[in-house]
Order: sequence, then C-alpha cells, then structure tokens
Amino acid sequence: MDKIVDSVSNAYQEFAGAAANVLETKEVSGGEKTAATEAALENFKQKWELFREACDQAEEFVDFAKQMIECKKGGGI
Repeated sequence: MDKIVDSVSNAYQEFAGAAANVLETKEVSGGEKTAATEAALENFKQKWELFREACDQAEEFVDFAKQMIECKKGGGI
C-alpha cells in the first residue's frame, strides 16, 4: 500500500514540477513558441501520462481491496 501511495505522490510531484516548468519557460520566451517551450510541453505530457498511470494502478488496488473485503464479509455470514 505504501508503495502505491509513494508512486502516486512521486508522479504528482513530477507532474506539478513539469507544469511549473511549462509556465516558467513560457514566461521566459514571452509567450512565444520556442524549442524550449515545446520541450517543456512534451515533458509535461509525459509526466501527465505517468501520473495517470499511477492513479490507475492505485484505483485497481482499491478495487481489488474492496473485492477482498466483500468476499470476506460474504464468507463470514
């Protein structure tokens, strides 16, 4: 469980950092499209996908845990 929470937390931190980098890069470029802004956006997209994957894995774990709890409840009746 801790590993899953850490994974989501780390992915979120990287995603938030990439978002901040996009804003900083855009500000430095004066809002113009440059190689640096494109690279920052691409990195942002990658971090977004990794964050989504981490969230999906956490959701799968929660669903599995719920099923296990329901099975134990049903088996004890």
